[in-house]
Amino acid sequence: MAIDLSTLVKQSPAQVSTALDEEVVILNLENSLYFGLEGVAACIWNAIKAPTNAAEICREVTEQFDVGEEQCRRDVIEFLEELASAGLIETLSTKADP
Repeated sequence: MAIDLSTLVKQSPAQVSTALDEEVVILNLENSLYFGLEGVAACIWNAIKAPTNAAEICREVTEQFDVGEEQCRRDVIEFLEELASAGLIETLSTKADP
């Protein structure tokens, strides 16, 4: 699934994560890969503890960091796609099932 501003995303249950000082560390339980996130990346990770759409994540990022809205949108979507490829997040349908 392609991620856009309306896509709901959340942290995958196939990972564990914790905050260490200003960094978030994540372990993918399926492949044992370890990830470390800081700054904007850590902000995004913390924003998706519960299902959240990319537009809301962008709002949080632009409130906390000095970044323009258009650049933020591109970067957030790119980062979310990287997290999805790594198996760290899930995307949720925004449409009701028939």
